[in-house]
Amino acid sequence: MEAIGLRIPFIEALEQRFRVVLASASPRRRELLDRLGISYEVIPSTFAEDLDKAKYAAASDYVLDTAVQKTTEVFYRLKGESSKPLFVIGADTIVVNSRGVILEKPTSRDDAAATLRGLSNAVNTVYTGVCVMIDTGSAQPHVVTAVEATGVEFGELDDAMVDAYVATGEPHDKAGSYAYQSLACFFVHRIRGDYYNVVGFPCARFFQMLRELHAGGVI
Repeated sequence: MEAIGLRIPFIEALEQRFRVVLASASPRRRELLDRLGISYEVIPSTFAEDLDKAKYAAASDYVLDTAVQKTTEVFYRLKGESSKPLFVIGADTIVVNSRGVILEKPTSRDDAAATLRGLSNAVNTVYTGVCVMIDTGSAQPHVVTAVEATGVEFGELDDAMVDAYVATGEPHDKAGSYAYQSLACFFVHRIRGDYYNVVGFPCARFFQMLRELHAGGVI
């Protein structure tokens, strides 16, 4: 059954006034954004995502800066060619294990397997940074940001379970090497926080950002 978009007057006005762009190729983010009923373009960022993690005091700072850089790259790439003011949405998701190590997408099957073994019988935290960059006609864009954190408690993963999961191919493009909304649901005992944040886009936090932008007269 196809999802029905949530049609809200100020959101309908937003898409009439702005060129709305999602700076991400993630199919999960597209699926979740579709639920708002916003008409938008998908233009993935070409930002290298090579920030030095060691320079950040907290994982939340790192993931937010990555989201801001991704959004900024798309905003300024499109600014000169857009006939309508830009409204660019960017996001980045990371997983931090119980030892405080930032886990992004695995580089190989062995890397995915090692990551999953490190998640066994422990709580990891999923962070998503969200950035919205808006052309309001001023010299500088209006920028709003947020970070959402969700705790994810894994049960025990033995070698057979890890090998079977890695063999499916599912971990290869997932931060932390797992997809809770898919096969990893069998490994997760509970979460603490926003489920959709674990999927890759904190819907409630993003909607609150839109409401605050509307209340402030920005959109």
